[in-house]
Amino acid sequence: MKKLYCRLGVLMAEKDPQLSQRQLAKEVGLDITTINRLFTNNFGRVDIATVEALCNYFDKGVGELFEMRKPEDIPQRKIRKRSTLDTAPL
Repeated sequence: MKKLYCRLGVLMAEKDPQLSQRQLAKEVGLDITTINRLFTNNFGRVDIATVEALCNYFDKGVGELFEMRKPEDIPQRKIRKRSTLDTAPL
């Protein structure tokens, strides 16, 4: 069975290879946790306002932000441990 895959990391790299999750969250007005869950494909549901904000920011359609993939074709991103730098306010 296929699963929903978020291409956020690809879109971020295409727009600006230096674009961080924190910077993206600030620019689109979303919580860093939301961005991180989409980036790492560790989400169970997505709010429509989140999808709209990201599609507008990247000037892409929903089908360019998300796609269906077989679970074995979804890259596993390592989630790094939080440091004190990660807890700094936006």
